Formats: sequence, C-alpha cells, structure tokens
Amino acid sequence: MNTLKIPQLGLTAPSLTTVSQALTERGALASINLANWSEYPYQPRVSLAMGYDEDALYLKFFVQEEHIRAVETEPNGSVWEDSCCEFFCSFDDRGYYNLETNCIGTQLLGWGVKGDRERASASLIGTIQKHSTLGNQPIKAQSGKFEYQLTMMVPATSFYAHEVTFKAGESFHANFYKCGDETAQPHFLSWNPISAPKPDFHRPDCFGLVELG
Repeated sequence: MNTLKIPQLGLTAPSLTTVSQALTERGALASINLANWSEYPYQPRVSLAMGYDEDALYLKFFVQEEHIRAVETEPNGSVWEDSCCEFFCSFDDRGYYNLETNCIGTQLLGWGVKGDRERASASLIGTIQKHSTLGNQPIKAQSGKFEYQLTMMVPATSFYAHEVTFKAGESFHANFYKCGDETAQPHFLSWNPISAPKPDFHRPDCFGLVELG
C-alpha cells in the first residue's frame, strides 16, 4: 500500500491562486503512473501535489498527454470519457467518494458502496473551486502535445455523507487516477496498484493511505 503524507498549508482566506502556488512549492507529491492493465499501455505523464487545511483538501494535477478531449460540460456527466483526473477516498467502511474532473473542470461527485451510489447535487459540486490552465470551454477530441494543470479546493462539506474536518495526525484511504475512455488512446492510470481483471477504479480495497502531517 502506498502512503502519502500531506502538509497543512496554513492558508488564511485561500484562493485558487494561493493554493496553486503553495501546492507547487510545498505540496506532497505523488506519481500517477501505474498502468495496471496490459491492454491499455499508454501512459501520459501525470503527477499530483496535495495539501490540506482544517476545512478543505487541496489537489493539483500536472498532466502531459498526446490526446485530449473535453466535451462534457454538465455536472455529474460522463467526465471519465474525457481527459480526466480522479480522486477517490474513504473515511470509514460505510462507503467511498469519487470526485472526477475533466481537463476543463467539469466534475462528478458521488458516494456510497460499489453498485449502490448517489450523486451530489450540482449546487454542492459548485462549491468545489477549480481551475484548469486549459480554461473551461469544451475541447473536441484532438491529438498533439498537451500540458496542463488542474487545481481544486475541496471543502470538507463536499463529503456530504460525513461531518469531517482535517487535523494533523489523522489519516484516510484514497487513490488517484488518470483516464480518458473516449480519447484516441484510452488509458487507466493509478497511484496505488489495482488488482482487477479489467479497468475498475471503484476498488476501495485497493486504496492507499493519506496521512495528515
């Protein structure tokens, strides 16, 4: 099991600008580089910087890939078919959250157990601040050389089935992913290894550990 120890950033009145800068300078780094299924060998270069404060988690994905797609613009739409970065986490054994964000910032958020999940409201998803260096307008499928960063501020209230705050010494389980089901080269990368016969990110038994420093 991989372990990532993330720092408390100590930001007062954080903004996407200050969070992005702080994560670049002192966020905990993780590589999302495991291609768990041989039939999908393509590996974009993807890494993550992560930190926290008591009332929010902060994430910043760094991506370099050769094929891009971002056509989903509606909350809880099929963002995984686009160029997509994902954060799954669990705070107990009752269920897990999946936060999926395409490369223009469209998001899906759900909670529950595998096969029995509920989606967050669009208004709740709207409380998650996010910024992509690609902007927020749709991008049709295309190939070339693309490099972008995706920053997000995830309030503790986003985890709507729990009442959580984040404090040093605590921990939770999580995995980070990069996918693009309908891009020119479908790919399914993870931070922590996944033991499954076919691509499946809904595997809380394969989550790693995030420790709050």
